[in-house]
Formats: sequence, structure tokens, C-alpha cells
Amino acid sequence: MTARTSFRTLPEVDRRRFLTLAGGSAAGLAFSLAMPRPATASSGGVLPYPFTQGVASGDPVEDAVVIWTRIAPAPLLPNGGLDEGARVGVDWQVAEDERFHRVVRSGTTTTSPDTSHTVHVDVRGLLPGRAYWYRFRAGGHLSEVGRTRTMPPRQSMQPLRFAVASCQNWRAGYFQTMADAVAQDAELMLFVGDYLYEYPVQQLAVGRHIDPNLPAEVVPTTVSLDQYRLRYALYRTDPDLLAAHSAMPWILSWDDHEVANDYESWSTPDLDRRAAAYRAYWEFQPLRWPQPPRGADARLYRRFRHGRLAQIDVLDTRQYRDPQVTGGPAADDGPRRDPARVLLGEEQERWFTAGFGAEPARWNLVAQQILMARLNTAADPEAPPTFSPGTWDGYQAGQQRLFDTVATSQARGTSSNFVVLSGDVHCSYVSDISADTTDPTSRVIGAEITSTSITSAQDFNPVANEARQVRRRVNPSLKWADLHCGYVLCHLDSERMHADIRAVDKVSRHDDAVFTAASFEVYNAIPGIHRTA
Repeated sequence: MTARTSFRTLPEVDRRRFLTLAGGSAAGLAFSLAMPRPATASSGGVLPYPFTQGVASGDPVEDAVVIWTRIAPAPLLPNGGLDEGARVGVDWQVAEDERFHRVVRSGTTTTSPDTSHTVHVDVRGLLPGRAYWYRFRAGGHLSEVGRTRTMPPRQSMQPLRFAVASCQNWRAGYFQTMADAVAQDAELMLFVGDYLYEYPVQQLAVGRHIDPNLPAEVVPTTVSLDQYRLRYALYRTDPDLLAAHSAMPWILSWDDHEVANDYESWSTPDLDRRAAAYRAYWEFQPLRWPQPPRGADARLYRRFRHGRLAQIDVLDTRQYRDPQVTGGPAADDGPRRDPARVLLGEEQERWFTAGFGAEPARWNLVAQQILMARLNTAADPEAPPTFSPGTWDGYQAGQQRLFDTVATSQARGTSSNFVVLSGDVHCSYVSDISADTTDPTSRVIGAEITSTSITSAQDFNPVANEARQVRRRVNPSLKWADLHCGYVLCHLDSERMHADIRAVDKVSRHDDAVFTAASFEVYNAIPGIHRTA
């Protein structure tokens, strides 16, 4: 594809000045770039500024990355404020510099109501290990500029600075920790689930201020396709979230609230709701999927390589699981040990077993949703152990099979450092992983860092946090338990992984400062994790 010369060039900015130049938000920068001449959609009407939902990129590989935007002049109205049946032509460019002097790929696509006027372009033919800038134009309006990067070449040991985040409940608070990930120069976002919540958009006693004039269609519990689309559109009005999407590529997986709480136990009549949720997720995220979801079925587990430094296995622990054990905490000798009960499903489990350690990597990172390390939930160290039925502990046989895969690969020398990156529980847990899921004193084979929530835990509660410390007293492998909201910032190189727990006291205040609550390190060829600050 040849470069187009009709795009207006932009002044050079770096990521640390991004928010300042935008007047405090990515949306501000986007609006400042609107071209003066009016635009028309295929329906014949004038197209107002359409890039209100920002830009995004994701699923980076060595020679390609997906870039995304949405045409939505009024994003919180049905169909994004476009006329029914409207189709809009969208130009796109990818360049080696932020002034777009060296455009390397460009093209044109057309949006339609069938995909909620979202744009997904899988840009191929890029060079490995490079930063790129991208932008869109529709009907005379120019989007803000996004920054992305490709994965490095296969033999590279290039370091990686990345963020791990989960559980962002819009009504529960503000997303300033997403802006912090930009300020901290994260190069990649691993988002491990609960991008949105299906609950009604209602004012909470502790949470963000909700405009009482919010369109009524946005408010209800999400059930239909239109409602899920509007919920994503609402989240995509948050300037901090837009900034994080435009500053770096994302690799995402879902948990349950993208559909509904604990939806794995649903019966057949609820599959229509799941199909609607999967469709909206595909539309609004920068994902590389070979095809849209087929009803209530969509493969999301996949694998990425960051050169020879790291393999990243992204799991789906929701879609294929058997219903969790009911009746409260699971006893150690109960149905949680049934080998017939599956969490990943047989196909995904075979995929993981075949691919883990198949190619040498210094670090094997597993990005997934729920707590994987063994965690005794009993309050008394002398009491019989109990386990949460909704985590990997509730599917102990499958948990053990995965750990056996890791241990076998380590024994063969095809993998070395095993680190799990999780979410879901709204609490930051940092733990060693032992080889035997029934014996907490067995040898250590890896580590797990569970990201706290972006907002779902709400403002920090010291009393509730102290109650979490009981878990540390009955689990010697547990190094940290904390209820602050925030995310994990990681720096990975050939010899260590350094992880900072970035936290905030009050997500109900947008100006509350983000700080480092604790720091941990994992060292090459030394299984386990160690607190450093």
C-alpha cells in the first residue's frame, strides 16, 4: 500500500507530555486535530467529529499489530449518533515517526452498523521491535495519534516494561491508575479481565460522580447487544482509559463481568446474552481474531512471543469451565479434586500443554483471570484447609495437571522462569507456586502476582485490609495481600522481573495520587518471588 499525502502532519510530542498537550485528556488532543472542512456519511448527512472513542492497538506480533477506532459522533446514543444504515469511509495510516513523514502502511475501510461502526485493521508487513504511530481520518476529521510497537525478533533479549490490570468498574471510581501506566512509560498492557461490569450504572455512596443526565439507555443491567455496546461506549468516554489505549498496545482477555457475574454456570437459555456480550467485546477491543464470535462461542486463548525473552500464554478460564462447586468454601477432600471437572476445557488444556516450553524462552508468563496458586481460606492455621470454589483451587485436578506441565518442562530444560499474572479477586496477592497442589511445603516452581482492581475494591478500607492478613498467617507461600486499587508495573530483562504494586487510596477522587505500595522481584533460575521494598 502506498502512503497518502493528504493527512495533516502533527507536532512532535512525547508520551510524558501527552496528557498535558491534550488539555488533560486524550480526547482533548483528538478534538484539537479535527480538520475544518465538513464531512458526509454515505447516508448524506454532515458527519460531526467522529473519533470520540479514541484510538487503540493490540495483539502485537513481530510484523503486525491491530489498530482500532470507532466512528461515533454521539457515542452514548444508539448507533453512535449516526443515521440508521449509515456507512462511513475511514482512512488509516501507520508511520515510523509521529510527524508521519515516513508512512509505511495506509489504506481505507468502511464502517457499518453491523460492527457498531468500529474499525479493526490488522496492519501487516511491519518491522520487529519497532515503535510506530497511527491515525485515522473520516470525512475530513482527523483522529488523535496513537503509539504502538511490534514484538522484537525471535532471538532478541530486549527488555520489556509492561502493566498488568483488571477489574475496572466505571461507577466505583476513576481510572487515574490507567493514566499512571502511561506516565510510567509502560510499553504493553496485559489486561486480564473485567474490562467492564454489567451492573446498572447507578450512583454509589463511594464512587465516581455520575451525571444524572446520562442517557437512560446506558443505565440498565446489560443483557442485549445494544446494551453491551452502550456500556463499552460509556467506558470509552473515560479520558484516562483512552490515554492508556492510545499510548501502548494491549493484550486482553476477559473474566466474567464482560458477560455477567459467574456466568460459567448458566443454562442454555442464557446463551443469547452471552452471544451478545461476546459480539460487543469483539467489536470494541483491538483483538486479532480470525473471525467474529460464532454465537456464544469465541476462542480467546492465544500465545505471544517477546523475542527469546518471554513467552506470554493468555488463557480463558471462564468460557469452558464446569460449574463451580456450590455451598461455600470447598473442603480439601471434596468434589474440587474430581479429575473429570475442567476449568480450561480439554482443547485449551491440550493447547497449553503442547505449547508451554515448546520453544525456549527465558521467562514463561501466563496471563489469566483467577487466582492460580494454592490458597487456604481457613481463618485458623489449625483448622482443616478450605478453598475458594471459583479459583483454580476449585478445580484442583486441572490445577495439578497445569503445574505438572510446568514442572516437566523445567526438568527437560525447555522452560525456566514461570510467572502467573492474574486478576479477579480485587485484592493484590503475591505468592510462590508449589509443585504439589495438596502440599504447600513442596518445592517452588514459580510465582503469581495478582493485580488488584482498577476501581472495583473502591476506596481503601484499612479494617477490611487487616482481615486479608489472616490469609498470610495460614499460607506461608503468600508474601503480600492488599486491598488498595491499582495495577502492577513490571520491568522484565534477562536476569530478573521487577514488579511494583502501584496503588491509590481513593478512587472516588480523581486527583488522589498513585504510589508504590510494595515491590517484588523474581530472579532468573531461582523459583519464587521476593519482596524488595
